[in-house]
Formats: sequence, C-alpha cells, structure tokens
Amino acid sequence: MEIEGRYLDEILRKLYNELSKSTDTFDASKGKGKDLLGPKIILKNPRARISATATRGRLISALAEFCWYLSGSADLDFIHFYIQDYPPKGATGALEEAYGPRIIGTGEFGRCFNQLERVINRLRDKHDTRRAVISILEPSDLEPDRSEAPCTTALQFIRRRERLHMIAMMRSNDAYLGFPHDVFCFTMIQELVARSLGIRVGEYQHFATSLHLYENDVNSISDYLGEGFQSPTFAMPRMPDGCQLQNLNNFLATERSIRAGDITKASQIELPEYWRDLAIVILRKADSKYNRGTAILKQNFDNISNSFYRNFFMKTPRLLPETTEKMIAQDSLDLGDINDSTN
Repeated sequence: MEIEGRYLDEILRKLYNELSKSTDTFDASKGKGKDLLGPKIILKNPRARISATATRGRLISALAEFCWYLSGSADLDFIHFYIQDYPPKGATGALEEAYGPRIIGTGEFGRCFNQLERVINRLRDKHDTRRAVISILEPSDLEPDRSEAPCTTALQFIRRRERLHMIAMMRSNDAYLGFPHDVFCFTMIQELVARSLGIRVGEYQHFATSLHLYENDVNSISDYLGEGFQSPTFAMPRMPDGCQLQNLNNFLATERSIRAGDITKASQIELPEYWRDLAIVILRKADSKYNRGTAILKQNFDNISNSFYRNFFMKTPRLLPETTEKMIAQDSLDLGDINDSTN
C-alpha cells in the first residue's frame, strides 16, 4: 500500500481511513488494535510536517522530542519536562533505547559515534552514496531480557538531482501518538542535513512493518477526522541556507537554559530569527510550566517573528456539519505548489 500527500494532514486522513478498514488485528502488551503491514508513506513537502488541527497539531511536544534527539540525551527528566507520560510508563533516569546517544554519540551507554556528522560528510564527499545511513536499532535491543526497543530501525539519506531525500524504516509505529512526532523529528533532521549540504529538500518516505492503531485511540481518531480538511499551505518556515549545525548547537544550549529557568525573557534569546522563533516556542512551554502567568506568556510570545507560530497557537477545533452529500476527496484539491522551489 502507498499513501502519498503534500502535507501531513492529507496523509493522516488517508492513513486513518485505511486503518479503520484493516482486518489485520493484534493483541500486544500495550493493548489490542489493528494495523497495516508494510505501507509506504510519501510526504512530498517535508516542511509541511505538522498537523494544522487542534487535536493533532502538537508543535511543542514534537519540537521537544527533536531537541531531545539532537542533544544526544537519554535523560527522561529532559523529555518529561514537555511530555509527562512519555513511555515507558513509570521509567526514570536514563532510557537505554533513547535515540539521542545513538544519533549523536555522546558516550552514554557506550555509544560514541556521531552518525549525523558521518552522514553529512559522506554525502558531501560522495554525492551518490547509498551508505548515508543512521542505524537506530541494534542487535542487543532484541535480546529477551529487554522490555523495550526502539521502533525505528534506520534513517537513510539519498542525494539525487541536488535534492536530499530521506527514508525512515520502522519495525513498529503507533499511527496516532508516534507517527506524527516521527515525521516531524525526522524531516527536521532531513532539512538540517540538506542545508548543511547546500541542496534542496526532496521527498520524505516512511516505511513501517506494522503501522498500527490501538483500540483506545479510535475515538480520538474520529475526533481528528471530524475537524475537517486543513490548509495545504500549513508548512513550517524554511530553515536558513548554509550549514546549520552551529546554530543548532546554540539553539539546544538555549533550550537547556530555558528548561532550567535561567532564560525567562524573549529578550535574552540571541539566535538567528528561525532558531529564535523555535526557542520562543520552547519558552512558551516553560512560561506555562513555571506558572509565570498569562501576561508574561503573552509578552514573551509577542516577540516571535513568523506568523506561522502565531496562527498555530490560535487554532480551535472545527467540526464538520452532518451531511448526506459526498465529501470532496482530499487528493482532488488544488494545492497550488506543484512547482514550488522553496524547499
């Protein structure tokens, strides 16, 4: 099965409709559900990586997970600051299956190799390489004594016609909770690598052996589908040209200071506009977490530059009216960006 879309909501609507029809069922430790076996998902515009809806448009939590990965951290306190119920339930300390040390190689759990830098260098040195791969899953993850294992097997980058395409391979993928976050984090990494190479962003492809939906999320899926069709132009701002690794490191240092409570005002954030806006999104969460009050939250958030983020946080759910008429198919809409060259 192949599911293609130019923006995330188009893909989610198609995916959830297909899952609702699936006859493949399972009974796992986390609950019962149904899945699709081996679907291929193609996101044509990787910057359209986040839902425009009120129920699925979780920018802060997705951005937090991206920060967690690229900082190389396995510390659960880090991600719990943003997502209190981050799995596995009840776990504390450092998470051995965390992606950060595997991607960045901080030395935690003996993982010392920076796979992100290796990918960039390999693609720079040999444009048509097929070895630009970040391996996530390791043989030891599948030993019987391990209760958890990474859902992602590998991330592969391929450079063709001066575009950077990316393929994510998953052994297992939760279609409701995990998939939207995975798309966000992985396409952010894709764009980061593309900018470091000075080339355009190509397609994002996503393969999952089991792309599944748990029974207890079925009603949430219905709520999402009830919000109606979303704007096809709802894409994140374009990452600046040129290698962004230093800007990323400065942004991650700012995130640490915000989370620690050392940065409490937008005026303290000294980053290029793109990264400064993302830091102000993080600051919005900290203002709420530390109960600084609505006035402070608004004062800080008013410093954001790009209207995308302002519009994002003004979303409200909109239910479709009941009707017996046939709905317009999502893929029949004129998205108006076939020749878009801004990726």
